[in-house]
Amino acid sequence: MSKARFLAWFLIYFALLLVLWSFTPAAAWWQRLMLGIGGYVGAAVHGWILEAGAGGRAYWVNGDARVPLAMQFEALSVGIVPTLALLLATPESRWSRRAAQCVVAVLTLLLIHVLVIVLFPLLTYHKNAATDVLGLFLGLVAFVGAPVIIWFALTLDRQRQWLPALRR
Repeated sequence: MSKARFLAWFLIYFALLLVLWSFTPAAAWWQRLMLGIGGYVGAAVHGWILEAGAGGRAYWVNGDARVPLAMQFEALSVGIVPTLALLLATPESRWSRRAAQCVVAVLTLLLIHVLVIVLFPLLTYHKNAATDVLGLFLGLVAFVGAPVIIWFALTLDRQRQWLPALRR
């Protein structure tokens, strides 16, 4: 498959998935799933309790300390769309393999997003230069880099076939 054909299929899948993501309750389901899992994991790991506040806003609470979970989940969680589009557009792959890779990718993204949610109160309540840098790094990796990193890791064997620079 040529790079132009891959790009065309990627853009087609991206557009279709973005429409589905935007006009179905998928984004809301994803947000509830992340917060639900993150609340249990956070309480078990560091003792902060994730509570729903007014207007659907979530807060991490620990004694008298209260940290608003100030994240734009709708914008950040849309990283699922390019991840799936990249996997679906990757050539030289059976549909059963693509489906399995999509499941692995979604579960990996869920794990990464939950990790960011769980670490959020620790990074924002104990504010200093180190937590600022770590928070920025985690945000970039989790919501910008992860889709491409996951796709690259799951499809490296096929990418070697059509990208000579990756051949050993």
